[in-house]
Amino acid sequence: MVTTLWTKTWEFLTELQGPDEVTWLRWHPKGSILLAGSNDTTVWLWQLPSGNTMQVFAGHTSAVQCGDWTPDGKRIVTADADGNLIYWDPRSPAPIFKLTSTDARFDVEGITSLAINPASTLAVVGGVNGGVRVVSLSKGEVVAALAGHKEGESVESVVFVDLAGMGQVGTGGVVVTGGTDGKACIWDLSTMRLRATLEHEDAVTNLLSHPPPKSYLLLSASADNTLRTWDARTGTLIREHKGHQGPVLGAAFGAGGDTVISAGDDGVCLVFHTE
Repeated sequence: MVTTLWTKTWEFLTELQGPDEVTWLRWHPKGSILLAGSNDTTVWLWQLPSGNTMQVFAGHTSAVQCGDWTPDGKRIVTADADGNLIYWDPRSPAPIFKLTSTDARFDVEGITSLAINPASTLAVVGGVNGGVRVVSLSKGEVVAALAGHKEGESVESVVFVDLAGMGQVGTGGVVVTGGTDGKACIWDLSTMRLRATLEHEDAVTNLLSHPPPKSYLLLSASADNTLRTWDARTGTLIREHKGHQGPVLGAAFGAGGDTVISAGDDGVCLVFHTE
């Protein structure tokens, strides 16, 4: 695989030599380092703009379907279709720890989504069978199983939200999980309890936390052809964004969060005002 990167003036920058099929990409939160997962079970790390390969991580047994940096930029969490989660130091090819289905408490069939809390202490993963697990990154163990989605329905998206606008500096946080059962479940990780359930008429495909200072707002995209803006503090629906003629597959906020850009299965991208 050759990935081509361009500068904002559309001048060629560099080529990245890597795996055959990349499944996701993540920039380092504080530097020009790019992380990627692949269908060939490997995870890659490149330095930009040189394009030099910094590390290739091997330890997964199937397609690496999701992953990310911890918000402090010091560690990496990745997960695969066989239900394995691995915690990495980017400077070492050896895992810090690995959780698999042999751990009965962890056992998540086919991990599909992952998020890490702002304090870089907890990871939350969702699977194809509706399972959600909360993992302590400091202890390397499962601390909770969250049962809010219908069994057999995939958890497609996980995102942390900052209800108080304080950066969630504590060890817990509030996380939202979205599934093909049409539900978005808001969880308080300080108590491991369900705060609210938000509903679409079809699968929730993507969840986004609004940028500060309105980080208490949550955007959900759905296969029911709509996007919805919610107040995550109360679970109140604020606005529904319509215009797609097919499932909404992805979305991203513009700078400052005043607009959201959505991509649909109908082959179009739409831009909505969030206010």
